[in-house]
Amino acid sequence: MDEQATHKDRQKKELQKQLDEFQMLLAIYCNPGELRVDDYGCIDNLTSYISGETDRLTTKLDYRFELPLLPDQKVQILIELPHRYPALEMPRIVIRSAVIPRDQERRLTDRIVRYIEEEVLERDEAYVLQVVGWIQDNFAELLAATAERKESKSCPRSTGATTSPVVFERLWIYSHHLKSKMKRQTIIKTARDLRLTGFSRPGKPAIICVEGQQADTQEFWRTIKPLKWQKIQIKLCETETVAAGGENEMAALRHFAAGFREELFCADMDEDSDAEDQPMSMSLFMKFLDKHRCGYIKKELFGFQNAIDAPAS
Repeated sequence: MDEQATHKDRQKKELQKQLDEFQMLLAIYCNPGELRVDDYGCIDNLTSYISGETDRLTTKLDYRFELPLLPDQKVQILIELPHRYPALEMPRIVIRSAVIPRDQERRLTDRIVRYIEEEVLERDEAYVLQVVGWIQDNFAELLAATAERKESKSCPRSTGATTSPVVFERLWIYSHHLKSKMKRQTIIKTARDLRLTGFSRPGKPAIICVEGQQADTQEFWRTIKPLKWQKIQIKLCETETVAAGGENEMAALRHFAAGFREELFCADMDEDSDAEDQPMSMSLFMKFLDKHRCGYIKKELFGFQNAIDAPAS
């Protein structure tokens, strides 16, 4: 019991360091839009946990910078802090920009991890400010270094080889259940950060669909698969090759053009629910699939072609 209390006390100290650092960052990056939090409820949850008002941590602190690091183009720096940051776990720091290829974004992420491992010597104290400052000061060099590695691999080809096709992919993911608020937030945030479209249905069973460039859908799968699941699997993977620059063709292949969102398919459940033991309304779900030209997935998910209880619309 003493050991458990000591662990909890240590975690509260780490979380307090996260909140103190965030307040400091707000004071430094105070121009409109420079620093944003998508859900201030995460701060309320951490504060309540530290004060002892709740024993449950239902979310992580995450926020994003939007900084003019490129000419006429703002760059996002996405921050997600695990509960044991800074002392025991590293933050997840990802750079996003519409003009930076996804492969290069991944190399930038790897370079940030290497910087933390090699240059951040005092990890008992919060260090997001140090890392973000380093990114700002060295962004041009970071871009050049990560781009050069990509170019060196494609050197033997002619300089016109930028027209290689890309692969559009749609993943249908099935899980025994999804009730954790933290998992639900991770799914939504990861899909939106990767600019994927689709939906997530929490409850029992849980169904997730993501669509976009294959590099991004596979990154999504790599991110959510290690989370604790009773059972999770890809039920169907749909792919189609699209010519480079074929944005219109890519858009036409999407069945969920409005973006990525959580869909409940349950009349008496809202987004603040814990989604525990909530039955799916099969009728609502079948109508949703038909509306989005996805009726064919019924057999893959449930083993039948048509929903008997779904009235024709």
